[in-house]
Amino acid sequence: MAAKVVAKKSRLHGTGLFAARDLAAGERLIEYRGIRYGKDEYPDMGEDATTKFLGLSDGTGIDGTGWAALANHSCDPNCELVEEEGHAPPRAWLYTLKKIKKNEELVWDYRLDVTSSAEAFSDWACFCGSPQCRGTMANPEQLRLPPKKVVRNKSRG
Repeated sequence: MAAKVVAKKSRLHGTGLFAARDLAAGERLIEYRGIRYGKDEYPDMGEDATTKFLGLSDGTGIDGTGWAALANHSCDPNCELVEEEGHAPPRAWLYTLKKIKKNEELVWDYRLDVTSSAEAFSDWACFCGSPQCRGTMANPEQLRLPPKKVVRNKSRG
């Protein structure tokens, strides 16, 4: 079977994950692997203040060190991470949300947990460039974002 993903330079951030061939919607791509942490345990973010920590439904987490951790964030994702049921500890896989063309970057919405809107925009700003960009990688359900300004064309008669 041909490889589904390849790593290469991203226009979004550092090294990204890209489709190595055309991919179908709903296709399982790669497992999110890395260092496992127990409940209420978190990796030390160190001096560079970066982590690829993925919180799981049982309260544990994975600090991604595998290929899936290369997938960058976008507010308009073409992939999602899905936890598979029936595994202890839980396992998460990157799945496509729609058809993806060869060489297209694979991105998912990180939906980070944050303590405040100020933290969301100062520490976790987003520069994905999508028209749907909300300006942060934080979970939008945790934020009180101002409504987007709607510009309506008035008909001239």
